[in-house]
Amino acid sequence: MDLREVYTESIAESHESLSLLIEFLVLEMKVLSFDDDQRELDLYFKPNNKVKMNKLLLEYRTKIGESA
Repeated sequence: MDLREVYTESIAESHESLSLLIEFLVLEMKVLSFDDDQRELDLYFKPNNKVKMNKLLLEYRTKIGESA
């Protein structure tokens, strides 16, 4: 399954954290694309990345909230 499909499902099923993560990695950081396989997300779910990713996503959520 590609990230576009995962993103669409995450929105439909109200998985806000997952959709935010995908938006952040694809649209903000541009380290992934919607055409990439879902396995590309595995790196960002590793325990050693949890604290940093949570901080970055909180900052991103604040940023997009301000621009809306």
